[in-house]
Amino acid sequence: MTPFLKNTLEKLEIEDIVLSSRGVFYFEKTSWQGPFQDPICEEKNLFILSRKIADRANITLGLTQPSADSYVDFQDKHFFRAHVVIAPMSLRGTEITLRRIRASQNFQLEDFLDDSRLLKKLKSSLLQKKSILIAGITGAGKSSLLTALMNEIPAKDRVVILEDSPELPIPNELSSKLLARSDRFGFREGAEWDLCHLVFECLRMRPDRMIIGECRGPEARAIHQALMTGHKGVMTTLHAGSCSEGLHRFEELVQNSLKGPVLPSKKLWDLILHIKIQKNGSRKVEEVLETHL
Repeated sequence: MTPFLKNTLEKLEIEDIVLSSRGVFYFEKTSWQGPFQDPICEEKNLFILSRKIADRANITLGLTQPSADSYVDFQDKHFFRAHVVIAPMSLRGTEITLRRIRASQNFQLEDFLDDSRLLKKLKSSLLQKKSILIAGITGAGKSSLLTALMNEIPAKDRVVILEDSPELPIPNELSSKLLARSDRFGFREGAEWDLCHLVFECLRMRPDRMIIGECRGPEARAIHQALMTGHKGVMTTLHAGSCSEGLHRFEELVQNSLKGPVLPSKKLWDLILHIKIQKNGSRKVEEVLETHL
């Protein structure tokens, strides 16, 4: 590891890092900085690092699999969600995007909410196993807020977490995590299982709570069915610009993969939270929508 990259990784205020042939770029507070030249950005070095990241997800990078999503840790203390893309998909050669995964103990609900009354209600809703949908744009802090909510879950509860790549912390020894394995290009060896499949697997594992890292596709249908059949304590995130847009987006995802009428989302979710990045770089819950609490 080069001295510059090591220093960049250790700056906790840096949230995202892009490694490319143009140099190192990083996102700090509210803006991108760079490019900064570094030997890691030589194509051969980028590709070696990309292969190591892809190996974590049992992916062999090549013409039929030019991208990979995984995670990486540097020196066993700096953890990042990683996205890799290579030529010919990437016109400008190998590019690696890293998003920092912060330690779970760093997140508390008080960091995201200033209203004490609302904070008390939210904690009470968690204890009652209410189902919560978190909406926000990319980088708004959805996963961070979800982690803060998980930190409030009682230690005796069995939580099953479903993710594409390991990011959320497992709250206790009783809990479990299932990881999806995609076959987007149809050339990977072995079987595949997506988040939709994992939702149904989870329901057979006697969870007190089911947490899906992000809802963005067919898994919405499985979540919809789980909520309709009375499963409690479901939490997930999706990309949307407000609480109402979050509900609309969830219904849209369900309708895309489910024939027939769809039960309105506001009859399924108990609480919708919209989180937004502030001018100073902090993340705050901007809007809360209660349906039938």
